[in-house]
Amino acid sequence: MTDERKERTTVVTSGGGGAGWFIAGGLIVALIIGGFLLFGGALGGGEGSGINIDVPEKVIIETPEPAQ
Repeated sequence: MTDERKERTTVVTSGGGGAGWFIAGGLIVALIIGGFLLFGGALGGGEGSGINIDVPEKVIIETPEPAQ
């Protein structure tokens, strides 16, 4: 039998630099600011953008008499 030795190269990396966290934080801040602008009335029409639903005060349901 032959004794064969294999060389192995091990690459060690430490961390990813943090650029992904920086981009994710920027997106979260942009979403928060956009939400304040949208729901605060600065975007989307202002005062006249409400929805009005007219509902009658009393609803009467009539059912027919059962057949005999």
